[in-house]
Amino acid sequence: MNILQINKFYYLKGGAERYYFNLSDLLVKRGLRVIPFAMEDIKNEPTPYKKYFVSPINIEKAGFSWQDVKAAGRILYSWEAQRKLKNLLADEKIDLAHIHNIYHQISPSILTVLKDKKIPIVMSVHDFKLLCPVYSFFTEGEVCERCKVNKFYNCVLHRCAKNSYAASKVNMVEMYLHRLLKIYRNNIDLYICPSEFVRNKLVEYGWPGKKIIVLPHFVNLGIKNLSSQAGEYALYFGRLIKEKGLMDLLKAYQYLKNDRLMIAGTGPHENIYKNFVKKNNLNNIEFVGYLAGENLTKAIRGAKYVMVPSRNYETFGLTIAESFAQGKTVIASDIGALPELVKHGQTGMLFKAGDWRDLKNKIIEIGKEPDRAQKMGENAKQFAEINLDSEQYYTKLITEYNKLI
Repeated sequence: MNILQINKFYYLKGGAERYYFNLSDLLVKRGLRVIPFAMEDIKNEPTPYKKYFVSPINIEKAGFSWQDVKAAGRILYSWEAQRKLKNLLADEKIDLAHIHNIYHQISPSILTVLKDKKIPIVMSVHDFKLLCPVYSFFTEGEVCERCKVNKFYNCVLHRCAKNSYAASKVNMVEMYLHRLLKIYRNNIDLYICPSEFVRNKLVEYGWPGKKIIVLPHFVNLGIKNLSSQAGEYALYFGRLIKEKGLMDLLKAYQYLKNDRLMIAGTGPHENIYKNFVKKNNLNNIEFVGYLAGENLTKAIRGAKYVMVPSRNYETFGLTIAESFAQGKTVIASDIGALPELVKHGQTGMLFKAGDWRDLKNKIIEIGKEPDRAQKMGENAKQFAEINLDSEQYYTKLITEYNKLI
């Protein structure tokens, strides 16, 4: 079986890309042939298929130059992506296309090309871009659903995209155009959601429930019978952005100066957090930069628990799943899909999202009961083994692939 895997980035940029590469590896190990389609980038993993990749565009900054206008047009509809994909399909036999994040850099223009070739299309829903112009249901520092029922003009009113009217207008037009064309609804055969929360949001916003299934992401379960013995520090790993609630975590640790906190990751708000730590003389907090692979695994194994203080709707919680796989208790906010993984008092602790005082109290509470924390870590490991195993995931996924083919 030949599977076309499509994602705008072909390097390890975030959680969606981690899943993309993990899934590709899983499919190849089971004897399937995986062919990538993405955007050119000097950071890309090597592949013989790079000649088909679309040219790079930079949409990080909004402006009014000719390059900005070209980028805006490509966000709406990419003739280049269509042409490059047609070339690939002329050279390769494809049985099914599995798309991930294609917004902006590739655009949904490729969906009609696949549909014309009668190639079934599966989409993994990694964020809320189908419902929200800026992916996240988060603006002005809080959860936002103002655009519900096609009120995408709110994106402009609140400058949700990069705090820019220009970028927000492009995102607004993109949403209205793609909704008018029904380009996702008419061409995608199956949506795979990583949580019930995501599925319920799609249905709530009018997407066809019969085309949506829930299949939680899988993780590498690591060492069998791994001890969940407590480590020496609490760990946060992920992007350093406001949505992740890191400032709530730092505020809590102002009052926990006898506890160590390790922060692994980078992001656009990194200096804000480092300046806060420096200004408040928080010598118990250490920034260790971006970690991946075995370095990240070692950091997780050395932690006594892992912190996930998100303020936005999380679609799944890959950080939690990876921590569970190493037998670690997780302290997480009670928002989005996180409570589907963190069962309060069983596999971890939940606190009220955005409430750093409640977070502080939960950290103090769990610190007083190390045996209880260890037991929750053991429960977390068991949860991962039962619910997040790659072989179970593959069996369910290949069943859906075969139905469509």
